Amino acid sequence: MSAKRRVLGSASLALVLVPLTSLAEPPVIPPRAQTPVLHQYDEAPRTPDADDPAIWVHPTRPERGLVIGVLKDAGLQVFDLEGRVVQTVLPPNRPAISAEDPAAPGPRPEAATAACPESESGETFGRFNNVDIQYGFPLRGADGRVRKVDLAVVTDRGCDRLRIYAIDPGRAGGPLFDVTARAAQRVFPERWVQPSPFQPTGESEGVRPNPVDDQSTAYGLGLYRDPSHRFHAFVTQRSRAVVAWLELYEAGTNQVGYRKVREFRFDSRFSIPRPGGGGSLTWAPCREAPEDDPQFEGLVVDQQQGILYAAQEVVGLWKLPLHVSLPRVVDVPQSRLIDPVKSFGAPYWAVPDEDEFACESEAPAPLPEGTIAVPGNPAVGGRYLEADVEGLALYYAEDEEGYLVVSSQGDDTLHLYDREGGWTRERGNRHLGSFQVEGVGETDGHDLVNVPMGPGFPRGLMVLQTGKAPPPPSTEPVNGYEYDGSTQFKLVRWDDIAEAVPPGFTVDTDEYDPRDPHDD
Repeated sequence: MSAKRRVLGSASLALVLVPLTSLAEPPVIPPRAQTPVLHQYDEAPRTPDADDPAIWVHPTRPERGLVIGVLKDAGLQVFDLEGRVVQTVLPPNRPAISAEDPAAPGPRPEAATAACPESESGETFGRFNNVDIQYGFPLRGADGRVRKVDLAVVTDRGCDRLRIYAIDPGRAGGPLFDVTARAAQRVFPERWVQPSPFQPTGESEGVRPNPVDDQSTAYGLGLYRDPSHRFHAFVTQRSRAVVAWLELYEAGTNQVGYRKVREFRFDSRFSIPRPGGGGSLTWAPCREAPEDDPQFEGLVVDQQQGILYAAQEVVGLWKLPLHVSLPRVVDVPQSRLIDPVKSFGAPYWAVPDEDEFACESEAPAPLPEGTIAVPGNPAVGGRYLEADVEGLALYYAEDEEGYLVVSSQGDDTLHLYDREGGWTRERGNRHLGSFQVEGVGETDGHDLVNVPMGPGFPRGLMVLQTGKAPPPPSTEPVNGYEYDGSTQFKLVRWDDIAEAVPPGFTVDTDEYDPRDPHDD
C-alpha cells in the first residue's frame, strides 16, 4: 500500500497543577444506580456481555438523559438514569435463537437474519463493542430538510463496520433508530502485520488482506468534532497496533457514512535502557497469540484541545495531537507514550501452551522446552497503571482544566490525571490520584459528563461497566452452554468521587457544552 509517511513529532511544556496526596488505599465510591444484571453463556447465540457505555445529555431536560451500553453479541441497550431498560437494539446480522437457549435481550425464539456480508464461513455475525455520542450532526430527513441530530456511533466488531443511530427521545419505538449508510463498507479490509522480534510466526512485516472471519476488526472508538465543525471517528483494530482516523459525512436521506482519512501505526518494539546503564536494548510485550499485536481499545478525544488519548492494553497511555498537518500513514514515536503500565519493559518468559504462549514474569522451574526468555529492565515501568489499560474519559472543568480518568483493569482502580496544559508537555499529564467503585471490577469501559443530569447527579455523572456482577441463582449449563460470567453498568455521582479524594480536587464545571464544544 503506497502512502505518504511521516513520524509524528514531539514537544515539551511546563507543569501547572499540583498533584494530590498519594493514596495508600484508594477510596471506594458507592454507585447511585445500576442496570439489570446480564448473564453470559459461552458461545450461546446472542448472549449478552455488557462492555462500553456512553452518556447522552438531553438538550433541555437533564433528568431525561440516557445511558447507552453495548452488549456485544446482544447489540446494545438504552437505559434511563435509574438504570431501567428503555430500548434494546439488536445487531442487524445475528444468528437464530431458540426458546431453550440462555436468556438474551430481544425476542426468543427468532430466526437468523444473515451472517456478515464478507463472512466466508457464514458463521460470523454482528458483535457490538464500543459506543460514543456525537452531538449536532447535520442530517437530511425524509422531508428534505437538514436538521442537527445527535448520534450514537457503535463499532460492530463482528462485521467490521460502524453502526450509526440517530437519537430522538420522543420517538415512539424508542430513542435510537438506524441511520447507517446502506453502502457502508468495512473499516479494516487490510491489516498491517508487524511480527514480534522474540516470538516468530514466519510472517514478514507488511500489509495483508484481512478476512472478516479472523476478527481483526473495528474495536475501540472515540468521536471528535473539530473547530471547523467536521466530524471524525477514531477506531482501533482488534489484535493490531493501529488506530484509524475516519470522517463522518451525510450519505443521503437519513444516512450517515464514513471514510478513512489516515492511520496511526504504533511500533510494537521499544528501545529501553539496559539495567545499570551501558546502552539500550530492544523490548516487546509478550504475546499470548504470537500473530497478534498488542492492541488498543480505550479512546477519548479532548474536544477543546484537539488531543487523542489512546489506551494500549499491555503497554500504556498514549497522547497524540490532532491539530497538526499529518500524512495518510503516521508512524507514532515512542515519545508519545506518556504513562506506561507497571509491567512495561520488564523481563518475561513466554512458555509454549499449545498454539499460544503463557506469559510469565518469573522463570518457570523446570523450564519447559521452547520457552522464550526476553530480557528487560523493570525500572522503566510505570508507577500507576496495571495492565490491561482499558477505558478512558474526560471531565471538563473551568479554565481548560479538568481530569482524564483511566481504567486500570489489572487492579480494578481508576486513575485521575490532569487535563490542563495541552499536548506540548514532554511526558504528559500529571497523575493526581486514584479511586475504586463499589461492585466494579474487570471494567471494560466508562463514560463521564460534567453537566447536571437531574437531581440524582447534580454535578455530573460517571457510568462504568463491571465484569463482576452477581451470578445467576444457578450457574449450571443452559441448553448445553456453559455459564461465562455476569455484567452490568453502575451509575456514580461525580460529587461522590470529588468528596472521597484529598483536598485540592474540584467539581467546578465550566461553560463547556458537549453539544457545541467549540462555541465561544
